[in-house]
Amino acid sequence: MRGMQELTLVGSKGCGNVIVEIASALAGVPLRLEEVDYAAGSATRSRLLQVNPLGQVPALLLPDGSVMTESLAMIHYLNDLAPQSGLVPPPGTAERTAFLRWSTFIVAAIYPTFTYGDEPARWVEDMQGAKQLRESTDRHREKLWQQVEAEVREPWFLGERRSALDIYVAVMTRWRPGVLWFAKRTPKLCALAQKTAAIPEVAAIIKRHFD
Repeated sequence: MRGMQELTLVGSKGCGNVIVEIASALAGVPLRLEEVDYAAGSATRSRLLQVNPLGQVPALLLPDGSVMTESLAMIHYLNDLAPQSGLVPPPGTAERTAFLRWSTFIVAAIYPTFTYGDEPARWVEDMQGAKQLRESTDRHREKLWQQVEAEVREPWFLGERRSALDIYVAVMTRWRPGVLWFAKRTPKLCALAQKTAAIPEVAAIIKRHFD
């Protein structure tokens, strides 16, 4: 976008920053990408902690020097910059209500299963407990995705209107439990992910992060 000050997206390969990167590409909002390794002991861990004390990606560095975390907040921010992008349906529409519900469900219910399941040893004291936490969060995530599956209206998540929900699905179906599970258990989500990933701007970003 002409005249817009540069935004910097701090992220890691294949992580939640991919969602924001795709959203910005579809909105036509330029980003400078800064890759970090969030793992403990990495050379760039301290840089990540500078912008997000939780040590999580993504983090968006704004022109005024402030930092925004949380992918859904970034989606709303990008939509404010480029409302024609349709990342978030306009107020007063039925799609808006559904978007608010299910985008919040994804980040409030599904995302935490990765927060606690990806590194379970951080949260429990023994290996057996860590194994159980990993398994229980994986099972819970599968149930949550099956709940989301029932809400897909087609051809996009919200029906005729494309939104950032389609981006979340395209990226997150590449995480656990994996594309084969989604193809078998949630065919509508799988089809939606494929449709979104076929958009040229999306395809290039998906390829860079996951291929």
